[in-house]
Amino acid sequence: MKKNKILGLLCLFITIWSCTNNDDVVVVLTQPTFTVTESAENSGIYYFENTTPNKEAFYCYWEFEVAGKKVADKAGVVEYKYTESGSKFVTLTMVSTTNALQTSQTIEVIVPVEEGYLTNPENLLLNGYLVEGDGDDFTNWSAYNGGDNIFSTTDALIGGRAATISNAAAGDPWSVQFVSDAIETVVGDQYTISFWGKGNGEVLRFSTKPDGSAQYGPDYTLTSEWQQYSWTITANEAATNISLDMGKSAGTFVIDVIEVVKGDSALPLPSDASLILNGGFEDGSGNDFTNWAKYNGGDNIVEETSEVLTGSRAVKVSNSAAGDAWSVQFVSDAIATEVDAEYVVTLWAKGDPAVIRYSTKPDASAKYAPDYTITTDWAKYTWTFVANEANTNISLDMGASAGTFIIDDIKVEKK
Repeated sequence: MKKNKILGLLCLFITIWSCTNNDDVVVVLTQPTFTVTESAENSGIYYFENTTPNKEAFYCYWEFEVAGKKVADKAGVVEYKYTESGSKFVTLTMVSTTNALQTSQTIEVIVPVEEGYLTNPENLLLNGYLVEGDGDDFTNWSAYNGGDNIFSTTDALIGGRAATISNAAAGDPWSVQFVSDAIETVVGDQYTISFWGKGNGEVLRFSTKPDGSAQYGPDYTLTSEWQQYSWTITANEAATNISLDMGKSAGTFVIDVIEVVKGDSALPLPSDASLILNGGFEDGSGNDFTNWAKYNGGDNIVEETSEVLTGSRAVKVSNSAAGDAWSVQFVSDAIATEVDAEYVVTLWAKGDPAVIRYSTKPDASAKYAPDYTITTDWAKYTWTFVANEANTNISLDMGASAGTFIIDDIKVEKK
């Protein structure tokens, strides 16, 4: 019995000592602290580390944007990737059994816009792909009304930058207006205006300016998936501004790829789809172009990186004197062709007035296009031929004229 009493007293003593000891080491929550480090290799990626003492004793979480998704803290650093530029309000919250404390920092995030993006050269609008501009401003576009509702976003179809519109309440269509710089239009000619958008049932429309002769398009209702919306007008002014009237509906939605082209049909999304490889001349280095060979006059054919139609590279040809058409030849890799089928070849060119032509190879069965005279403005040159070989090379014969000119975006498609 005595032995049992001793054991009981010992257990009681241990229990009392344990409780007292735990009370002595209670961890008190202090004001949270954290560090922010930007990735040197990957734009938009940031590393956040909770540096609060004894952080493992508490429930901790991050919010990397205002009212953003809560992300649980972990040992070491937490990685977060931003997709949009701007001021970001970052909050670290730590919770104890009795209270919660927060610390916040504002960081300036810059997410670079994609370079070398594809465009439709026929588009008459300046900055129709909304890539150029700083912050929430878009070069060649003005917010006539509701400018505070229009922001930049990287949720884009082309070039990595688009416009997002956030309307707190419904209003008149013109209460939020996004208006292009004026473009030259020929009175009486048809033009087709289009944009791509996505949202959640918001309604918007096109209109034109000047106001005295304005035309108004129908209402378009956005869906949750990217979709193209177009409107054809007959121009009634020599200079026309295109307006997107977007104030009718409350909600948040995105617009991109705004285009105006002559005629009654909108263009598909810009694409480099073609039977010919590297028709945009983007692949290669220096004065070499992947999938292309210089058969003659190779020293006259060099890289151009400033005056390009789309992307970041084009081909510049400089002829000091006129010669035979084939004295400067730039020839594609062979493409598979179906004998007796029609194919369409197109390219864009600009520069000193100069004569160029297409031809095909092999030489024994070569076909020759007519001469085309290049002008000082970008223009499209098209040739249709009937294939007479199972494999065909496209040759650009460019030696007939002295002068300097640039070519870009050559495509071959089966008709």
